[in-house]
Amino acid sequence: MVTKKMNLFTITLLIILVMNSMVYAESMQGQPAPPFNLEDQSGKIHQLADYHGQYLVVYFYPKNDTSGCTIEAKAFRDNYNTIKGMNTDVLGVSLDDAESHQAFIKKYDLPFNLLVDANKQMSRDYGVDGGMAIFSYAKRQTFIIDPQGQIAVHFEKVNPSTHADQVIAALNELQAKVSSNSGTAQADKSHSEPNQVSITEVIDGAAVFGQQWPNEVFQAVGIETALKQPTKFITTNHVITGNVTRVCQKKGCWMILAEGDVFARVDFNDHAFLIPKDSKGSAEVYGRLVEKELSDEQRAHYASEGSGELPAKSYEILADSVKIFGS
Repeated sequence: MVTKKMNLFTITLLIILVMNSMVYAESMQGQPAPPFNLEDQSGKIHQLADYHGQYLVVYFYPKNDTSGCTIEAKAFRDNYNTIKGMNTDVLGVSLDDAESHQAFIKKYDLPFNLLVDANKQMSRDYGVDGGMAIFSYAKRQTFIIDPQGQIAVHFEKVNPSTHADQVIAALNELQAKVSSNSGTAQADKSHSEPNQVSITEVIDGAAVFGQQWPNEVFQAVGIETALKQPTKFITTNHVITGNVTRVCQKKGCWMILAEGDVFARVDFNDHAFLIPKDSKGSAEVYGRLVEKELSDEQRAHYASEGSGELPAKSYEILADSVKIFGS
């Protein structure tokens, strides 16, 4: 009887694996990358928007410390400096928990973060969820996301031994295309990046910059309150209020929103719009918080534009719209 049960169990498992391997996964190449909001091995939250402006390699794999997954991870480790030098970061994603990720990283000295997709949400969004019930796993597939958040390359079949080299070759090809089009890009830059301030609309005497102000009614929250509970304001847009104390003196492409001694830099969605460089007074920002870690070079750059001293690690506001009163 025990043998029969074991045979039935084995047959059932084989059927699940075979059926899962037959599922057709449509390529996502050329599509917008699905947003994600997952913790890594240390509990730090990662979102797609955090990597805007650079390339991102997201590689899904079935399980920590198994043969193929170890080979693949070590290959990315050995080539990580090369990949980073190409304005690219790497994120591994599996269904393993944070403790398992920590052990895997420590054992093989991995220099990149591993995301915990415990509920399979990100795997489903990217079409790589495999198995079912207790046999769930993420299929071994990789996505290269470009600086604009589009899936530039989708690797549906991955050989762990050669995949890192394959990714580097693809990045070289992608960036070569960008370089070859640089002349056209420079000629069209004035069309893609604003060079003058433009008011979108005026609402009750306040000038709106960026996208049109949302029709939906939001409960406004002060910047001090938002920064006390930042995780509540990172997944969706909110209206965050404060006073404009500083503005980028080079182009007007960011500002500082403050309330008392508490402040945050407001990024205008990577130069999507500008505001007057002499803007002051109360303001409302339609956007969300993002966690930022600035290098010494970035801090010096913003300081040269008039930011004052910014912390190395903080939350910023990624803004779609800014409403300034009295501007």
